[in-house]
Amino acid sequence: MNLSLADQATLPDLSDQERHLLNLVATPAATLLGLVADALRTRLFGDDPVTWVDGWQTNPSTARLEWQDGPEVAEVVEHLAARLVEDTVEGVPGLRAVTTTDTHAQLVWLGGTTPVALHLTRLDG
Repeated sequence: MNLSLADQATLPDLSDQERHLLNLVATPAATLLGLVADALRTRLFGDDPVTWVDGWQTNPSTARLEWQDGPEVAEVVEHLAARLVEDTVEGVPGLRAVTTTDTHAQLVWLGGTTPVALHLTRLDG
C-alpha cells in the first residue's frame, strides 16, 4: 500500500493512547538503537557469530546493547564510533567512546537534541 501526502487527510488521527505510548518509546535512545542496528547489521553474526543479542532503552537518554559470544567489545566500539575515512563518515555520526573494558563500553551519542548514553556489554557463554 503506497500512501502519498495527499492521502494523509483521510487517515484517522492518533488516539490519546497512541500519543502517550509514542512519547514513551519514540525517544532519542530509541533513535540511537536504530542507528546502532543499522551500523552493525550483520557484524554481530559474521565470522564469529553471537549466541544472542538484545537492545533496549532504559530511559529516554540511555540505551543498552548486550550480546553473548561473538566479537569483542573493542571491535564493536571501533565499528560503531564515528570516524572519517577518506572524507566519508563511517560508524554512527556523533557517537563517541567514553570508556572501554574487555566486557563493557560506554559511549555517548551527541547527534540528538540531548546526549544519549550507550552501554555495550559482551557476555561469555
